[in-house]
Amino acid sequence: MTEEEGLHDRGATIVHILPGENISWVEGPFNFTTYLGIGSLGWCDTWRAPQHLMFQLANACFFVSYIMPSTRTGTVLMRAALVLGFLIFSAWAWVIVCAPDMFVWNLCYTCINIFQLVFILYQMRPVKFDPELEEVYHTLFRPFKVSRIQFKKLICNEMAQIISLHAGEAYALQNITRTDRLGLLLSGKLNVLSDNHFLHPILACEFLDSPEFESRANMDDKFKVTIVAATSCRYLYWQRTSLEYLFVKETYLATVMSTLIARDITTKLYAMNNKIVTEKGFHLDIRLPCITSTLSSGDRKSPSVKALKKHTAMLAGVAPNSPDSVTNSREKLVKEDAPTPAVPNGTVVEIQAPKDVNKTGIGSSNEIEFWLETSSKYHSCEVVDN
Repeated sequence: MTEEEGLHDRGATIVHILPGENISWVEGPFNFTTYLGIGSLGWCDTWRAPQHLMFQLANACFFVSYIMPSTRTGTVLMRAALVLGFLIFSAWAWVIVCAPDMFVWNLCYTCINIFQLVFILYQMRPVKFDPELEEVYHTLFRPFKVSRIQFKKLICNEMAQIISLHAGEAYALQNITRTDRLGLLLSGKLNVLSDNHFLHPILACEFLDSPEFESRANMDDKFKVTIVAATSCRYLYWQRTSLEYLFVKETYLATVMSTLIARDITTKLYAMNNKIVTEKGFHLDIRLPCITSTLSSGDRKSPSVKALKKHTAMLAGVAPNSPDSVTNSREKLVKEDAPTPAVPNGTVVEIQAPKDVNKTGIGSSNEIEFWLETSSKYHSCEVVDN
């Protein structure tokens, strides 16, 4: 072996990473090898041709699914696009790539999205009601975003019944019928009476016994009013126990029903303000400042002022929500004839107002108080429908 060959055998190899092609050369006793820099960093030297058209279609479906809005319709379209995309991927894996593992995984994803799509479509199915119930849904529940599925739970046969009344038949009798129910009038008209005195009517899409339902204290409470059908009527009828059981499961529906009942009670109470009229037929609104200022003064304790004070508190919601203040609010506005001119308990009054009140609606507290104390005509009157 020559000395030069020995040097070559003992020579070291130096590797350079340069941005050029692979080059090897020998310089003196050392071997130099240069490798491609991009390949050394893990990048591809060469690129394959684009995948099959089925692969491209599947990814296009995924792209479409991910840009769908988050609405109910957008969710349906997203699931449909995912089903189509995974189905194409499954076919691509089975026919083109021949990869059983990819085929199985994509087939599982396809089945999952099919089940999700069917469930969403089931929830979106059109739920139809009778024309009367459809009117109730659109008038009362749809403004509160109650779905048709939730409303169907409220009016299903297990929860409610639809009952008919002929003219003259009673829904409830004073001091006889128990307050263990809740009724909603679908069609017709009913009248509310207390000791044969007319209080107010009940029209379609109004609750029949919302005050009694809201303020019921025990199982033995009775109606303090009589509710009689003025025309042929149909109403929706719930048992209290059934509603309470449903409200435990459907909390949003319970909130909506509580709101509707409270609004119905308020409407009934404020409607009775129309029964306060003067001798000449003028309506006396107890919410007027001249009346309110007189009622708010605590110097005078006349029976008439006390009566209007109690009536004002009842209408304005100042009185506590108790059976005495809510359940009896309707009949407190009417009382049987009595020898004394002053009638307590917020009785409907028909009195002649002073000129200042009738014309301008304003007056001093002394004038209003003197007018209330000296007036002696107190009796009920029916509300005249315009």
